[in-house]
Amino acid sequence: TFEYGKITTDKTAYKADETIKISFTLKNTGKVDGAEAVQVYASQPKASVMRPAKELKAFTKVFLKAGETQTVTFDITPSDLMFYNGDLVYDWEPGEFVIMVGGNSRDVDSETVNWER
Repeated sequence: TFEYGKITTDKTAYKADETIKISFTLKNTGKVDGAEAVQVYASQPKASVMRPAKELKAFTKVFLKAGETQTVTFDITPSDLMFYNGDLVYDWEPGEFVIMVGGNSRDVDSETVNWER
């Protein structure tokens, strides 16, 4: 079994050329060594077109010994958040984004950030 610590970002407001740095601790709370598929999801609740409630943006497999804790870090860039807008242009829109991490799409911790152009 694995326990996720609180997700943190290096700040809450970003400019277009900046990268979101996401960090959290992952602990193997089980009695045996194991691996966890850590997943990062994003959503943009107020986009110009309907966006998925949770969109997988990154993942990695983390191997931990029983009782071991590790800090896991991901980088999210504007290009990771691109989609086809109403004019069928592949772009990203500034605004509020919810970044989520977890071992599956149901059990996640989240942090909200704002991204400006």
